[in-house]
Amino acid sequence: MSTTATNVVTVTFDGRDVQVPAGTPLVVAAAQVGVEIPVFCYEPRLGPPIGACRMCLVEVELGGRPMPKLQAACTMTAADGMVVKSAATSEQAKEGQDAVLEFLLLNHPLDCPVCDKGGECPLQDLTFRYGPATSRMTLAKRTYEKPLPISPSIVLDRERCILCYRCTRFSSDVAEDGELIARERGAQSVIATFEERPYVGAFSGNVTELCPVGALLPTPYRFKARPWEIVNVPTVCQGCPTGCNTWATVREGRAERILSRLNPAVDEGWLCDRGRFARHEPLADRLTRPLLRGADGLQEISFAAAARTIAQRLRHVDSLHGAGSVAIVTGGSLTNEEASAWGRIAADVHARTASGPVAAAGAWERLDPFAARIDDLDRADVVVVVGDADVTDRAGVLDLRIRAARRRGAHLMIVSSGGTLLERDCDTFRPVAAGTAAASLQALVADPGPLVGATHPVLIVTDPIDLGHVAAAAHALGLQERGGVLPLPTGPNERGARQAGLAGGGDEVLAAIESGAVRALVLLGVDPTADWPEADRWQAALAQTEHVVTLSPFVNTSVSWSHVVLPQAVDLEREGTTTNLEGRRQRLRAAVKPPSGVADLAVATAIATHLGIEIARTAPQESEPPPRAKPGRATKAPAIRAANVTAGRFALVAPRGLFTGPAVERTAALAHQRAPWVMLNHGDAAALGLSEHDRVTVRHGGGEHTGPLRTSRRLLEGTVRINWAGSPVAGEAEVVRA
Repeated sequence: MSTTATNVVTVTFDGRDVQVPAGTPLVVAAAQVGVEIPVFCYEPRLGPPIGACRMCLVEVELGGRPMPKLQAACTMTAADGMVVKSAATSEQAKEGQDAVLEFLLLNHPLDCPVCDKGGECPLQDLTFRYGPATSRMTLAKRTYEKPLPISPSIVLDRERCILCYRCTRFSSDVAEDGELIARERGAQSVIATFEERPYVGAFSGNVTELCPVGALLPTPYRFKARPWEIVNVPTVCQGCPTGCNTWATVREGRAERILSRLNPAVDEGWLCDRGRFARHEPLADRLTRPLLRGADGLQEISFAAAARTIAQRLRHVDSLHGAGSVAIVTGGSLTNEEASAWGRIAADVHARTASGPVAAAGAWERLDPFAARIDDLDRADVVVVVGDADVTDRAGVLDLRIRAARRRGAHLMIVSSGGTLLERDCDTFRPVAAGTAAASLQALVADPGPLVGATHPVLIVTDPIDLGHVAAAAHALGLQERGGVLPLPTGPNERGARQAGLAGGGDEVLAAIESGAVRALVLLGVDPTADWPEADRWQAALAQTEHVVTLSPFVNTSVSWSHVVLPQAVDLEREGTTTNLEGRRQRLRAAVKPPSGVADLAVATAIATHLGIEIARTAPQESEPPPRAKPGRATKAPAIRAANVTAGRFALVAPRGLFTGPAVERTAALAHQRAPWVMLNHGDAAALGLSEHDRVTVRHGGGEHTGPLRTSRRLLEGTVRINWAGSPVAGEAEVVRA
């Protein structure tokens, strides 16, 4: 942070002077001269300090006069001439800290040997350094029922809680879900969930890391390992395109836990529950050997034979049917190095390619002149979110960064059909018909509202629409000169795959298969019958394709129609780099080995070798997001009309949610995040004779969805929203009582 002579102050800590910007918390200023002031409740990411634990007590002099009592260093800020004495030089401060620790340990159970926090516990560490050697207390300690499951993924041990309020502050001030609270008063205060309901927020797992003791623990990691038995491997989450930095805790070849690894430019140290808990466990349907379809169905073959067979079939189809007869498709799950190898293969066999479900919605280079970075939200004065999908579903912790921007004073504007999580706290809400994001952008250009006069606006479009519309709106709003657009790809490395030559969309490939132009199809970590729209058309297309090659970690519908199947590594088994939504290239490190023992890049390289292509091996390199491209010519987006909803039927909003996919489906701790629900406008529900929590069935083009009813006064009338776990669907739907 840049400072000038007018806002720099001098503070003395234990006889050592330090110059810091005025307003710097004393605990931060002290650390700059090597003076430790211990804390429990202090955590800058949670907002203003509250001084709850009193562990940071210090003696303070200001203007030559000592303050009458010890002060909490976390709540005090630096002022010129301030003299601070920590417990190292002040007997009064030492006595105060000893008393605080003795008070905290008064009812704290002595279960360090069996507590999962043992060895990683700040209370344990500070007790050794600052606490009393023996206890004076002979009274029986207070006990509670333990452990309390506050969700399927978190348990609460109230006996260990020191009431630092980190967890409740995260719930109320960061995630803003209000699900975790402090109940009762004074000595009877305890941490609880609101109305004893389960803690089901999408970011609930962060409280297990924030807790400085063993009071809140992740269920999947309980009793799994001790700190001296584990290795923490730095890597990057591949659950969505945000690219949050993580630590993978490994014990005896198994990834037992995921922790956040603070990167202020990307994640601010937060993780969504999918990134923290979802696991690709090697269950019965995990593929471990290549398969070749013969007279008796799929049979195991060697990796060398599979690579040779794939290369021969791709070359044969290209030679016999010409350019475009081969299609290579990825869902954005490859590393950049794997995508580069497959891009070389695609070029050699003149293949059509796809990196996402819709071509026009994946042309990210169109937004380069207007591209924003994730940390632009820290400086934003206006944030506009356009689209029916929740930001959480598309980009995880981006939701938290938008909320933080609003708390810092940014104007939050939501343009959607309603029912999203962010709109409850937005400053401006513009209701629009479902599926009209492109038309909504045109309306935004005509009436920019809070964008007028904004110096650093950020635009986010959550629906997969033609990016030409987004670029045209950004150009008309002048975002090439101020602020910018944050793109939201479908796959975690969709941008990297496109840069490696795997451009285009699944919609183009699907049409080419149906016309007979594509005779051989390679699916790289994507099951279009489950992940992409128009699942029925994709299944029929797979059935008519002469040669289908699938790389997948699990048995799925695409595998059942494939002629050659290769086992694929999953997130924690990959080595290489990945490109997040802002174009930042980050390093993936393999925490564990794939069950097959063979890396995906080695398989791609073997296929390339059989085709006569040399793949250069280079060390993975990280990089910052690229600078903005020079603005090009932008065309005006065409007018798009909202769909007419037939009387008695509803416009359907059913994007693919964050808590879907093989990893989530195989994680018991996330079962509550997949519980189905249906949302209707309050008036529509009343007209149908339905009440909150009634069982409701929604019939649509992708099948049926049944769940309890939620009502919303902001969801547009004539619209139904569901948390559909199948392939994305849109259009009309019928709503009936189940």
